[in-house]
Amino acid sequence: MAVTSSNVASAAVKGVQWTTAATVANALMQIGYTAVMARLLDPAAFGLVAMSGVVLRFGSYFAEMGLGHALVQRPEISKMDIRAAFTASIGLSIGVAALAWLLAPLSVFFLKNEAVVPIVRMQALGFVLVGIGTTAASLLRREMRFDSIAKVDVIAYILGYGGVGITMAWAGMGVWSLIAASLAQQLFATLMSYALVRHSIQLIFSREPYAKLLGYGSKVSVISFLEFVNGNLDTLLIGRLLGSTLLGIYNRAYMLLYLPMYFLTNSLARVAFPAFSKIQEDVPRVRALYLKSSTLVATLILPMCAGVAVAAPEMVRVLLGPKWMDSVPILRMLCFAIPLSMTTMFAGIVADARANLRQKVILNLEFMVLLTSMFWLLRDYGLLGIAAAIGTGEIVRTFLYMRITHNDIGIRYRQLLAMYLPGLLNAAAVGVGILVVSLGLRAVGSPALVTLIAQIAMGGLALGIVVLRWPSSELHPHLQQGLNRLRNVAGLPTPIHASLARYATFLERQQPLFPSFEPLTSSLTP
Repeated sequence: MAVTSSNVASAAVKGVQWTTAATVANALMQIGYTAVMARLLDPAAFGLVAMSGVVLRFGSYFAEMGLGHALVQRPEISKMDIRAAFTASIGLSIGVAALAWLLAPLSVFFLKNEAVVPIVRMQALGFVLVGIGTTAASLLRREMRFDSIAKVDVIAYILGYGGVGITMAWAGMGVWSLIAASLAQQLFATLMSYALVRHSIQLIFSREPYAKLLGYGSKVSVISFLEFVNGNLDTLLIGRLLGSTLLGIYNRAYMLLYLPMYFLTNSLARVAFPAFSKIQEDVPRVRALYLKSSTLVATLILPMCAGVAVAAPEMVRVLLGPKWMDSVPILRMLCFAIPLSMTTMFAGIVADARANLRQKVILNLEFMVLLTSMFWLLRDYGLLGIAAAIGTGEIVRTFLYMRITHNDIGIRYRQLLAMYLPGLLNAAAVGVGILVVSLGLRAVGSPALVTLIAQIAMGGLALGIVVLRWPSSELHPHLQQGLNRLRNVAGLPTPIHASLARYATFLERQQPLFPSFEPLTSSLTP
């Protein structure tokens, strides 16, 4: 059933619940998958796949031309629009796959590694698989059927990466196990998405529906391509100048932090784009939803990254193994850059939903020039120099997005900066708590696994204390709702019920440490 602007709030809440559950599950599975594959394969295998991935991403932004994005963003769509999107996705994906197959040898010119060629050709099949399923997946997003999307994501990951990938790696298939895992996951996701939607697969060649969809989608593709170039300059530079082994080390450090962070923020981002699109003309509601979403993400991501920065040696030793210890300083450097990247996602989503695409193009061009310059200035410092360039670039990009958001929906710069305050408080508490535990256990020579478990426990305890004692305005109503549900549970022991009652009284009297920017909850009420 289609979701209208009048019930966006309730659909978004349910969507966040489903996508959060799915992304947490995927994050845990990704960590387990990485730990297993890191022991079955050598760093060069990951480096080769990372190289081929960069080459293929060049084509991915033109294999679909933003048609799926346009289906979600448009206020109204017709059956002809759906047929046009499916027809174009099929044609473009086959064309790009064929082009990637033919031009794969040219990748050697950029990456200086002939082993990339057959990998690029095999992975090009993914364009076709994704193209077939793009329309169905976009319709699920448009209808905000996030329960179905969550189930598809989890099942496809288990079957693709857990089933096909690990089995092939165990059988000694090397780098091909990584490729087969990716293709299998795409195939399973495509089949399940279409089974849920069952849209028409009749091709259409009328010009009118294409013109409407491509007008928006082509601009999205250009922006996505520029964002891709900016996001992969590090991989291109390391692969070309430092070789596949160092690229593998950098890639594992980056993915060890980025993927869990991305999974967690993506659960909100996937809900946010269709939600913002539904209310794109209601600026007060857009403003309120943006502030709330960004603050919640910063509140969660900043303390997690602070904990990872302190616990990096134990995380790498336990999850990847001793041979990956060179990635520890890279991981720590990235703990500064990636949180900024995650929190600017919502600014970009708002610009997409409100079709404010020209400013995004300018921003990405500015960021590209800056990042290229920083890489050139810090190139002699190796992997740490690349990571430092990324960190500096993310600071600048954060302020560039603040400029766009301020001009588009009228949020003051003071409010945009204040979004980070609750997260910084939580990060300080988590970082100090884990540091104290780490210094003590490292001093007595505690095993890495024991130390990591203690670090996780201390981080959770520190975060829980600061959140419960000094909840932000955005978390305050959620704590009250959860507390009311607990108090209504039948059969609770008297001491526990009394403790919950005392805490409820505390919350009622407690003034948030960081006052809300505006009445967010009322703004979101349909």
